[in-house]
Amino acid sequence: MSTKDIKSTLAVPLSKSGKTSESHDKRVKNIGWIEHLERTGLENRVKERQTLIYTTSSGERLFIQYPGKESAKKKRNGKAREDSAIRPWDFRPKLYSPEKKEHKDMTFGDIWAVIFKTSEILDKNAKEEILRMFATILYRMAFMHDYNEINTFKTVERDITYEADGSVLFSDERENELPSLLKYVPNPQVLAHITENCSEWGQMSLEGFLFYNELLIWNEDCKYYYRNYHVKNTGKPKWINKTGRINTLLTHIRILGSILGDVPLSNIFNDFANQKGVSPAPDDEILSICKDYVILS
Repeated sequence: MSTKDIKSTLAVPLSKSGKTSESHDKRVKNIGWIEHLERTGLENRVKERQTLIYTTSSGERLFIQYPGKESAKKKRNGKAREDSAIRPWDFRPKLYSPEKKEHKDMTFGDIWAVIFKTSEILDKNAKEEILRMFATILYRMAFMHDYNEINTFKTVERDITYEADGSVLFSDERENELPSLLKYVPNPQVLAHITENCSEWGQMSLEGFLFYNELLIWNEDCKYYYRNYHVKNTGKPKWINKTGRINTLLTHIRILGSILGDVPLSNIFNDFANQKGVSPAPDDEILSICKDYVILS
């Protein structure tokens, strides 16, 4: 696939996050899908469930595992969690290699470390092109441009039981059919082009790394939506806008901007120092970082 073809495939206008945006209904649909997962008999660190979401072309399997730790009334140190901090829809991604080896759980800090490390090993002649393409893929993911609706989601599930002696038991896998959802479908030719320049992203394929991030930000959307619509007593619930998936991925993009020299790293550190938790790239930086790919409509 030529660079010209990739530019044509990835090209996307600056996007919005409000209630009238194209991404709004897509985000709400997938949040609702998580909300309505069957959780009867499940409890964090007692009995949990894994539902297979995606298998990459290299054979990695990505599950969501739930209920997550923020669903529990007590923290792992035994302290009670405030009711306002409980997130019953919480889950986490789990990735298994083709050899069925479990990948460690990754924080956003781990994700950023992968981005920095990957940028260091890229050939200097291809580095800028690849990082701008990758930033654009993340931008398209943030606003859900590459998602297809699946009317019936056929998958497999398995339960996990935590024993008193510290052992963990997995049930046999069983087939299940779940309701309609929007599934992330990145362009395989674009992924192949980037993979030619860098095949491993944090001991995952690029495809696996993207889907791991997709599951992380899906969970972020669920948590913030629950907070705004089920916890805050503001009379009229407020839409989450950029909070959640969008601000998280725009932070990833800003990290890429610092690597490319478009954003001073101090600007990012300043946001973190002010306990914002994220440092999303504003539109003017997006246009600079995703040069030639994200355009003014």
